[in-house]
Amino acid sequence: MKQKMSRARLPRLANRRALLGQSMIEYIVVLMVGVLVLVAGDDPPIQKLAAAIHEYYTDYSYGMSIAQMPNCYWEKSALSITISVDKCIDLKDPEWPVDVTFN
Repeated sequence: MKQKMSRARLPRLANRRALLGQSMIEYIVVLMVGVLVLVAGDDPPIQKLAAAIHEYYTDYSYGMSIAQMPNCYWEKSALSITISVDKCIDLKDPEWPVDVTFN
């Protein structure tokens, strides 16, 4: 059993739809003004934001790319013998990496 809408209800529904359409237009206008404020002008704030993000990312990536210093030296002592090994060989001035000393 479908009920037919009364004629008194139809104008109220049409009025409500018109009000919803009006609020959508208001939201769009406010959004457009906000975008214009961020983009317009000689030195727009959006460019300042992009430059700040770029600078931060550059500094961050530089900091992350720095390698930790390796532990190049290893030393082991037993009785009266000490053995030390240099695991990071200098290619400009190569030397024998193992040093054995007797105490």
